[in-house]
Amino acid sequence: MLKPHVRTVAAALHAYRSAWAGLLRDPASPHSYRRLDDAAYTLCVLMGQRNAADAAAKAERFLTRASAAKPSQTEVSA
Repeated sequence: MLKPHVRTVAAALHAYRSAWAGLLRDPASPHSYRRLDDAAYTLCVLMGQRNAADAAAKAERFLTRASAAKPSQTEVSA
């Protein structure tokens, strides 16, 4: 199975969190629900999960591992 690109995962997770925030701001808006549903679906497909909470957790772990594997910007090559 191919791994998704780090920026793609970060963008999908951001869209999901942003959609949740939008729904909390305006819970009566059908647009808010649609936006959350779309973001959750995208995140689930991208992370290979069946529910959005699991997909978000997997995305967070993926991004944490990716940032740990990346060399620090402050390291100086000798």
